[in-house]
Amino acid sequence: MFGFGSRGSRIDTLLGAGAEFKGNIQVEGSIVIDGKVDGHINATERITLGSHAAVRGNLNAPHITIGGKVHGHVVGSSRVQLLTGAHVDGDIKAPILNVADGATFSGKIGMAASVQSIPESERSRK
Repeated sequence: MFGFGSRGSRIDTLLGAGAEFKGNIQVEGSIVIDGKVDGHINATERITLGSHAAVRGNLNAPHITIGGKVHGHVVGSSRVQLLTGAHVDGDIKAPILNVADGATFSGKIGMAASVQSIPESERSRK
């Protein structure tokens, strides 16, 4: 829907700075969030959290980039990237994890060649 990035990636859903959402989000494609979300977020392609984003819930997508705050588990089946200023309070599972200088993390890291989504029994933990 909205084009961004040099890789031809798309934004199918956008939640801007100042916006707040309570409830779970399921997206076919990619989502960019720079507001507040109280709920789990699942995307079939990519989740991108801007520097103003604050999420209280689990994230699940092939590619996840975090620039804001997450209080919940993060599962990226391909890659998870923590940008400068990112803060994650929860477990991270991904075959590839990039952590920039200035990012903070509190939890366990699981890295394997293939990563499964968060089991339903663990989704309500955070």
